[in-house]
Amino acid sequence: MAKATEKFWLLLSVCLLGLVSACGEDPSPADLTRVLNASWRSYVKHYISPEGRVVIPERGGETISEAQAYALLRAVWVGDEDTFVRVYKWTFQHLSRAKTSGDSLLSWRWGRQPDGSFGVLDLNTASDGDLDYALALVLAARRGWRAPPEAPDYLKEARRVAGAILEKEVTTLPSGELLLTPGNWHDPRPPYLINPSYFSPGTYRLLAQVQPDPRWDRLHRDTYRFLDRLAQGLGDQPGVGLVPDWCRLDAQGRPIPAPGRDSDFGWEAVRLPFRVALDHIWFKEERAAHLMAQNFLPFFKKAWQAQGRLAAIYRYDGTPAATYESPVLYAGVLAAALTAGDRDFARQMAKKVLSFYHEEDGRAYFVSPDNYYANNWAWLGLAMYAGWI
Repeated sequence: MAKATEKFWLLLSVCLLGLVSACGEDPSPADLTRVLNASWRSYVKHYISPEGRVVIPERGGETISEAQAYALLRAVWVGDEDTFVRVYKWTFQHLSRAKTSGDSLLSWRWGRQPDGSFGVLDLNTASDGDLDYALALVLAARRGWRAPPEAPDYLKEARRVAGAILEKEVTTLPSGELLLTPGNWHDPRPPYLINPSYFSPGTYRLLAQVQPDPRWDRLHRDTYRFLDRLAQGLGDQPGVGLVPDWCRLDAQGRPIPAPGRDSDFGWEAVRLPFRVALDHIWFKEERAAHLMAQNFLPFFKKAWQAQGRLAAIYRYDGTPAATYESPVLYAGVLAAALTAGDRDFARQMAKKVLSFYHEEDGRAYFVSPDNYYANNWAWLGLAMYAGWI
């Protein structure tokens, strides 16, 4: 009887979500809260080991620094201190390069080694994971949370990570501009390899408050200048307001394609609107609103009005590169709409993200139970829409 009752309420919840998606009103705060809490609990249960490691099915059970940082950010925004402590403790003990390299950045990849044991598979770093890691630690400290005795104080560790980002993951261009690189392994001279989706101007400003350094302000300013240029053209190809997953930057500061790397507005680039949105939400940054309102949003509103749907991936020139939809893309456009002040379009995007939500067999997820990326970014988009961030 208990199982039948539980199944009834699950079915009722899904039906209610369907009604929310079908109507023209905002998803209610109660609906959003329930979905965000249920999907987080499910993620913790099925993705995070008892020790605090995020196990990624698509990577054969490997762990990457990005995944640990996402879990920390989600935990702090949902208010789950117990999970935050577990994930932080494991991350510091297994990924921190403090003992191996002395810089407190995170080794980006961990898993089964050739001899069958588990450990770091690549000591190099990924700057997006490091930025999100430092950000999560600052936010946890501001909540008044305390680090476990086996790991450093949150704020002290955030400062060390922030300083190492400036020293090892930021480069000075021939023009004197500063830009974030993909990691400690970045090019020493042009053409520089760049991943625009790693840029997080709001995080730069927050880290500047706890680790004062004039380079944060320069990095913040130069990031917007570069993104404006990048949205207008890539090499000889004129832009439509989008940015590529990857590009290179030549000695003249001109964005050009990166051979062997994806130039689509795809699974990487779709994260940029969320990161830019943080700068507008926290600091009322008008350059963030301008970037979204003048570049990203016009393209996506036009595509939405023409087709009634958005493709999961677009080429840099704006042509669809996929026939299917994804909540990851809709979450990114949702963030762009919120930043530009278009609440009505943000509502439509939130409804689309919710349309990918499922509850079955004791799991709550977006798209599919084992879709690590969608389950993170759909959640982050809805959390921003719900005002949790």
